[in-house]
Amino acid sequence: MKSLISLIVFATVAIIAWWTTTGYFSDEEEPQTKSIRYIEIFMNEFEMTAMDENGEPAYNIDGKRLERYNDSDISRVELPVIHMLESGKQWKVSANFALLNDERNTIELKENVVMQQQNIEPAVTIKTESMLIHTNTQVAETDAQVDITQGKSKITSTGMIYNNITSKLELTSSVSGYYLPYD
Repeated sequence: MKSLISLIVFATVAIIAWWTTTGYFSDEEEPQTKSIRYIEIFMNEFEMTAMDENGEPAYNIDGKRLERYNDSDISRVELPVIHMLESGKQWKVSANFALLNDERNTIELKENVVMQQQNIEPAVTIKTESMLIHTNTQVAETDAQVDITQGKSKITSTGMIYNNITSKLELTSSVSGYYLPYD
């Protein structure tokens, strides 16, 4: 008798379990599963080199930490330092963090952005709070205020566009400052 009761209870539980998983719920009542966001890749204390179309190094980037999530095309870098490697026109760019977008070939730098010319004295230094670098065209731009210094000269502007290939700097509005020749 005990085995018959156990068999009936087991069969009832099995039927209920089968019934609830095979269409008992309508489409509106069916439990929704949310995709879980997680870090797909990360690197600590890293250095990477990106190549241009000709296989030449275009820029180096290093930083404290790089993170990329499973549901995004954008990688976040803490304390990035970017070295633009255009022949004869080298720049070092640093910030508190950067967002790398591989699909759009851009690097968006945020907070305490400093862009400093390398291998020249006196070096040009550009400071701003945000900057977007188009890595394919090597154009850096911002709509934020920029402070540009070279030696004792200083210029401020709201917004700028700098083309690293042509070395053309365009200051977009509210430009003021002074230029002192250097010895």
